[in-house]
Amino acid sequence: MAEAADHARDFPGIGSLPDRPIRIILAPTRETYDSLTRGRLPLWSQGAAFPDAGTIVLLTTHQPSSPSALRHELAHLALRWHVGRHVPLWFEEGYAAVAAQEWDRLDALRLNWQLARGVRMDLDDVDRALRGAQGDAETGYALAATAVLLLQRWGGERGLAPLLANLPQAESFDAALRATYHVTEGDFELRWQRDVGSRYGWLSWLAAMGFFWLSIGALLAALVLLRRRRDQRKRAALEAELLDELEITE
Repeated sequence: MAEAADHARDFPGIGSLPDRPIRIILAPTRETYDSLTRGRLPLWSQGAAFPDAGTIVLLTTHQPSSPSALRHELAHLALRWHVGRHVPLWFEEGYAAVAAQEWDRLDALRLNWQLARGVRMDLDDVDRALRGAQGDAETGYALAATAVLLLQRWGGERGLAPLLANLPQAESFDAALRATYHVTEGDFELRWQRDVGSRYGWLSWLAAMGFFWLSIGALLAALVLLRRRRDQRKRAALEAELLDELEITE
């Protein structure tokens, strides 16, 4: 884990971590994890980063944490050390998810019925979801990642680099958005909502569900075919047995 942290590179828009000491604590039990994080995190939490202390705590109840879990927390350190202050929670968590390439989080959005039927969440809703129960938090992480990915696309070949270059000097996150993309935070929120709707709306949901039912149908068809073949073998064996009995009788 220490070697992986020491060789961590290519954080979006930032590059490598600065040459600063990092302490990684592996908590073998939930009780130890809660004591180290002072019980301030929800029960579903399995990793925490404390940038001011340069410390990462990872829960390893059953097995060592995955490389993506470590990179997620390292991304929090990289972002805070680069910007020097707090940024909106959705950006912090979305950035960490993108840096760790947690693309599996996006798969759940394709089957999210609320998004499919047009329910729109704003960025404040995403922040509340990230602090909520595990199911809500999973949706929050995925939506936060989509917001950061949109900003990354806006940056073209440079990705998030222009925004992250402006953030340390900007008075606020809104000011950094204005300086980088010439939009306000409210403008970005509306464009992000439209982007999420186009990517994860009802057409995407129907496509995902269509694949699901197609898979179920293929499985059922295979089971029916196997059943028919088994029945044919049984019937052939029964007919052969009856013929043998008839020959013996004759």
